[in-house]
Amino acid sequence: LNIDYGVSESPFGDCLMAITKRGICHLGFVEKNNRSEAIDQLFQTWPGAAFRKNSKSIEPFLNQIFNLNKTREPRPFNLLIKGTNFQMNVWKALLQIPSATLVSYQNIAHYMGRPNAVRAVASAIAINPIAYLIPCHRVISKSGKIHQYRWGSSRKKAIVAWEASKRA
Repeated sequence: LNIDYGVSESPFGDCLMAITKRGICHLGFVEKNNRSEAIDQLFQTWPGAAFRKNSKSIEPFLNQIFNLNKTREPRPFNLLIKGTNFQMNVWKALLQIPSATLVSYQNIAHYMGRPNAVRAVASAIAINPIAYLIPCHRVISKSGKIHQYRWGSSRKKAIVAWEASKRA
């Protein structure tokens, strides 16, 4: 597996993105002082892959994801992700959440037909490998509190607000 990766700016801070010929295999937010740690984690997630640092190859994807060129032409993305069947089903459920909509972990568990699996759902959401595109930022606690985001609760609040502003 050949993977191109790079760090580039987004509306929510620096992103580490990795792509293959089959699709995006990683998208995460990183702090400047954690770049090497984030890259090491990416390498560990795809053992045996051949990695090539190539920030130029990810820029068109980020421009389209965050609509930085204001094209307004949404096109689907291919994703290459790996996980257990349960994790994949949780991530598929997240894809059904409309933009600027918030749901609870319990809502996701019920949607999946597994109402008693709230903790397992939360664990799968916490390790989502594709930030923003698999919208784990749209999941909040049952009480309505925004917290527990892999890339920081402040960033989660910013993404939620940004989506809400685009919908208005």
